[in-house]
Order: sequence, then structure tokens, then C-alpha cells
Amino acid sequence: MDAPGFRGVAAGAALPLACGALLALCLPRAGLWPLGWVALAPLFALWSRQTPRKALLGGLAAGFGFHGLAFYWIYSTCRFAGLPRSLAAAAWAALALIMALDWAVAAGAGAWLARRAPEAAKPWLWAALWSAMSFSIGRWTSRPSADLLGYTQYAHPAFLQMDSMFGPEGLGFIVAAFNAALGLALWSGRRGRPRRSAVLNLAAAGLLALGAWSWGREQMAQAPKTSPQPSLAVELLQPNVDQYRKWNAAFVRGIWSDLEGLLARPRRRKPALIVWPEAAAPRLIADGQSIPEAAVWSRRLDAFQIVGAVTVGDKGAYNSAVLIEPDGSFGGAYHKRVLVPFGEYVPIPILRRWIGILDELGNLTPGGPRQPLFQTPLGAVGVAVCYEMIFPRLIRQDAARGARVIVNITNDGWYKDTWGPYQHFMASRFRAIENRVYVLRAANTGISGIVDPWGRILAEMPLGENGRLDASIPAADPFPNRSFYARHGDWFGALCLALILAWSALRLILDALRGNAA
Repeated sequence: MDAPGFRGVAAGAALPLACGALLALCLPRAGLWPLGWVALAPLFALWSRQTPRKALLGGLAAGFGFHGLAFYWIYSTCRFAGLPRSLAAAAWAALALIMALDWAVAAGAGAWLARRAPEAAKPWLWAALWSAMSFSIGRWTSRPSADLLGYTQYAHPAFLQMDSMFGPEGLGFIVAAFNAALGLALWSGRRGRPRRSAVLNLAAAGLLALGAWSWGREQMAQAPKTSPQPSLAVELLQPNVDQYRKWNAAFVRGIWSDLEGLLARPRRRKPALIVWPEAAAPRLIADGQSIPEAAVWSRRLDAFQIVGAVTVGDKGAYNSAVLIEPDGSFGGAYHKRVLVPFGEYVPIPILRRWIGILDELGNLTPGGPRQPLFQTPLGAVGVAVCYEMIFPRLIRQDAARGARVIVNITNDGWYKDTWGPYQHFMASRFRAIENRVYVLRAANTGISGIVDPWGRILAEMPLGENGRLDASIPAADPFPNRSFYARHGDWFGALCLALILAWSALRLILDALRGNAA
């Protein structure tokens, strides 16, 4: 490619790259949430005027800018694990580029769809397209979705309440519509004057956002101001074990000792449930059996426990949560359904020689898509291991089957003090609201906490601390029927996809008729 052409491509990518990075700054820890309402505005206006090919390339750049910054900790994690800088940078860049592909498709498709769309319809077209994209990815792929636009408003539970009706695409639709309306009002007019339809769309999007916030405030006003009685005591263990020593035989005895020390600490109330973090048991456990070291404490405390462990059975090794009954017996096991590529299995075996500690347990086996819920004094409990919490469909499936509580056991020690653990904890607030369930999160190095069905954080233990989080949840279930979303599924995302497909079909028909007429 000649120099001027390369400079032209670089210049064309600069704005999308910057806009994508600005959107990433809305997420924890940066938390610059106001940018969520404006970061994509220039792009929607630009893509509405570009050819699909140019928009596709711009979408790729914007997606890379977002994921490159939001997931910068992938590079850090690889370096913590001892990978060379070049390989760590390649892993980070490859992930960001792969994750950007759907942005490219959405931008190119949006440019094609918007070309002959009425001006008044364009912001809503973009919002429906983005929601359709998010729905499709969440429904049919295992791609992590940090780019759900609703995530940009994680700090404002009032905005998030609408997701209990519309699902994970609900708030994102409004954020996308406001960005598109703002962009088209500012940059698509003539002689500096926005079209009347653009101004009306901006006002409508603003009123929609205000309405969502007001409705959310009303929903939160119904939440109890103090903890209802009676309540059930729960305990979350956060041993803060260094991930890069965890499976070293020299440290096993010390890890067990630390865990027992947390369990032996004084308590005011008898716990109904104790939760250990992901893979807390520092040895392999036979699948279908109790864990003797933990069973001792179930009998001593007369309490249920959910213990993270790597279990081994006839079909392979699993990343599991083991339920131990108060008498110490085995009460059931949950096996992680969605495994982490290059962390729990290696898609390309030849790469195993270079990834070191990330594959120290070898290839794990995924659990079945539908597994029994745990029966505990808290009611039916669904389990999500590690990053399964970022897949809305998994949590909704368990809530729809009657889970009142979702237990998320995780080990974010891989990421140390980067943005990763904070982004991961954020997902708990969304899953709790979407389904109107309690979320109990036990994390090896933190952040551990309890989130109620309105998204309020009832208790929390910061990153990097060693301790036991003692808290309680009400014995009565405030949402025995769960949420509208939990009962009816991703109806809104499916509706957006149907609208986009219908508009696409109409475009093709009209183009064919024009071609025949010519």
C-alpha cells in the first residue's frame, strides 16, 4: 500500500479508535459513565453517511479501541503468568481484534440499512441493530460481552431496573438511541442547522432515558430500607491465595490451614450456607464425593457448604462447585458449563507448550447445559463459576427454573489489581436485577459480596484482603415469581433482531424493484 493510502486509512481509523476507547472508560475502574451517552454519537453520524465498506473498517477500529482498552488486563495477566512480552501483546491484540469483528459487521450493516432509511427512523434503526447484535452474540456464541451498552451505567441502579423487564439489551437500546440521535442532530444537518426530525428524535431519546430512570427510581423505592426479619446468615470465604502458588505442593498445607482459620473465627449466628471460592480445595477431588476437609466443618457448624473444587470423574476433570450437607455428606455437584479458552482448555493443542501456568490443570471438561439446582435453606440455588456470570442467558435459565439465589464462585487472582476483577464484579449487579435474584459472590482474592434483587450491594470485601464476609439475606423471597425477563426470556432482543431482518428484507425487495424498473 502506498504511503498516502496508508495515511488515509490511519486517519480514517483515528476517530473510531478514540470513540471506542472513550466508551471503555465508562467501565470500572475508570467509571466515567457520562461518556456512555456521547462516545458513540460521532460514529453513528459518520457511519450513516459512509459506504458499508468504509463503515465496516471504522467499526473494526472502534471495536478494537474499546476492547483493547477494556481488556488491557489480558496483557497484564499473560505477563503475570510468565509469558514473554511479545506473546502477551499478541494475545491481547488478537483478542481485541476478534472481539471487534461484530462491531465491524454492525457498522457495515448499519451503513447499508441507513442509506435509504427515513431520517426520523435512523436513530432507532441503529439502536435496534446494536440490540440485535448483542442478543445474537449472547444467544448463539460464547463471546464475553463487555460491550453491552447498559454496562456503561453500572453505577446507577435506577437506570438498570428496566433490564428486569427488557433483559440485557433494554438499557443498551436507550443508550444507543440517544447516541445516534445526538450524532445525527449535531452532524447530519445542513449549514450547521440540524433537521427538525433529528431534534425531535433527540428529545424523544432523552425523554425515554428520563422515563427509564424515573421508573427505576419507583422500583427501588419499593425495596426495604432495612434488612427484613427473619433472615438467614451466610458466610463467604475470601482466602486471598496467590494464584501463581495455588497448585504448588509446597503450599497446600498452608492453604488448608488458612481456610480452616477463616472457618474457625468467632461468629454471632449459625450460618445457613458457607460459600468457598472457585477451586478453593487445593487438590483434585473425586467427582460425586464429599470433601473430607470441608465436611468436618459442615458437621461442626451444622451448615450447608458450597465448595469450589476441581473434580475428576470417568469423563474427565471439571471445574466444579460441590454441595456438602450439614452431616458432611455429598449433596450434589455443579460442573462449569462455559470454559475459558487457554485457561481451562486449549483450542489449539500445539500452543500448549507456550502458555505455561495458564494450562497447568490440562484440558477441563464442560458440564451439561442443564444441571440440577442446589436445595439449601436459602431456597433453590443456581451456580455460576467464574466468568459464567457475564453470560446473561445462563443465569436467566437458572432463575426461570426457580433459583432464588445465584452463587458465583470465582478466582480473579489471575488479574491481580487490574480493571478485570472490578469489571467482573459489576456483572453481578446486572444479573441480580435482570432476574430479581440474590447474588452471593465468593472470590479467592476478591471482590466478594452480596447483591440484592434491586442491585444494591448489601455487603462487600475489597480486593486483596483475607477474610470471611458474614452477612444475611431475608428468609422471605421478595420476588417469588422472579422477573418478567426471567419468565419470558430475551423477547426484546429477539424483537429487535426480527425488526432488523424485516427491514433488511424490505431493502432487498425495494432494491430489486428499482433494478427491474431501471
